[in-house]
Amino acid sequence: MKIFHKLLPLATGYFGVSSALYDFDGLVVIYGPAGGAWHINIEDEPRWYRGPATVVGAGLLEMDVILGNEDKFIDNIAKVATELDRRFIALAGTPISEIIGTDLKGFARTLEARTGLPVFMVPTAGSEPYPEGASKAFLALADKFMVPPTRKREKSLNVLGAIHLSTGKPEHIQPLFTALEQAGYALVSVFSVARPGQDDPLQAVREAPEAAVNLVVSASGLALAARMQAAYGTPYVVGLPVGRQGLADVLALLEGRSPTPATPPARPAPFRRALVVGEPVVSYGIKHCMRHDFGLPEVDVVSVTPSEALFADAPGCRGVLAARGPRDLDTDAEQAIAERVNDPAVDFIVADPCYEALLTRKARFVPVPHIALSARFNWDMPYEYAVEKGYAYFEQALFGA
Repeated sequence: MKIFHKLLPLATGYFGVSSALYDFDGLVVIYGPAGGAWHINIEDEPRWYRGPATVVGAGLLEMDVILGNEDKFIDNIAKVATELDRRFIALAGTPISEIIGTDLKGFARTLEARTGLPVFMVPTAGSEPYPEGASKAFLALADKFMVPPTRKREKSLNVLGAIHLSTGKPEHIQPLFTALEQAGYALVSVFSVARPGQDDPLQAVREAPEAAVNLVVSASGLALAARMQAAYGTPYVVGLPVGRQGLADVLALLEGRSPTPATPPARPAPFRRALVVGEPVVSYGIKHCMRHDFGLPEVDVVSVTPSEALFADAPGCRGVLAARGPRDLDTDAEQAIAERVNDPAVDFIVADPCYEALLTRKARFVPVPHIALSARFNWDMPYEYAVEKGYAYFEQALFGA
C-alpha cells in the first residue's frame, strides 16, 4: 500500500473516462455509491464546474448494493439521458461494480433498447491509472462510432490523448494545433478537445480513420493509435512538442523523415541538472526541450504513470519524441519522488506545484500543473509548455529574461 503524507493519489480509471469523453456531448455514468461522481464533478473536472454536466453517479445506497436495484438504476439513467438530450451514454465501472459483479454490458444493451441512444460500457475498475481508463474510453468510442474510410485525406492528422487530466486547459495545447495547421496539416479530429465550428463532435470521430497520420500527445492516446494502425493502416508519432526543436522534430517524424540535429544554443543554461515530474509524454517533451533548445546536459524524468508503452517496438510508429535515460523512473510513490527532488545534484525542477511541498532544500522550481494530481487547485495557474509558448516559458524560467 502506498502512503501519502503531503500528496493526494492520482486520478484513477473512471476519472480518465470522464476526461476522455467530456467534449463528445454524451452522458458518462459512474456506477458507484451516492456521491461517487461528486469529486469528479467538483474537483477533477473543472470544466463541469463552469459548464454543462456530463458525468453523473449511479447514487447507489447500501441496500442497492446488497440486494440489487437494477430497474431503478436503468430508469434513472434513461430519464436523465433523455431530459439532457445526450448523443450517447457511457457506463464506467468502479470498485463497487467489480466487487458485486455488476453486468454493465447487460445494462448497456437494455439502456440502448430503452432510449434508442448509442450506449457502451467502459471496463474500468477504479484502481487503474487514469490513462488506462481514458484509453479504454477512446477504444469504446472508436468501436461504437468510427467508420471505415473510403479515402485517406492528404496531409491530415488526428491528435490523440489531449485529455485535460494530462494537458490542462484547452488553451495550453491550442498553440500546438495552430502550429500543425500552419505547417499545412488539416486537423480531422482531436481526442478530446472541442474544435471550433463542430456542431456534432461525434462527426469528427466518425471521420477520424480518414486522417493520414495520428499524433499521440499523452499516454492515454497510445492504445487508440495502435488500434487505428491495425484497423485502418494509420501510422502514428508519439510526442508532445515543447519548444522549437520539439516542433521541428515532430513535424519531421510526421512526414516520415528523421529529425535533423539541433543547433547548439546561443548561451548555456545556468543549471547543472534538471528533473521533470509528471505525465510521461508531456515530461519527455519537456526533457527534449531542456536538452535541445537550452543545452542542459542532464535531464531526468519521473513518470507518475506507466511509460513503458512509449518505448515498445510498435508497428506503424514512425517515431517517439522521448529518450529514456539511466536515471529516469516510473513511480507515483511520495517517498521515491521526495528523494528525487531532494537529490543535491538536481538544481532545476519542473513539476506540479504540489510537489514543491516535498522539497527540503532550495532549488529552482518551475510549475507545470498536472491536473490528474492537483485538479481544480492549479487549473487557473499561468504556465505554458506547447511549442513556441513553451519555449518562451522555459526561457524565462532558465534565464529570467
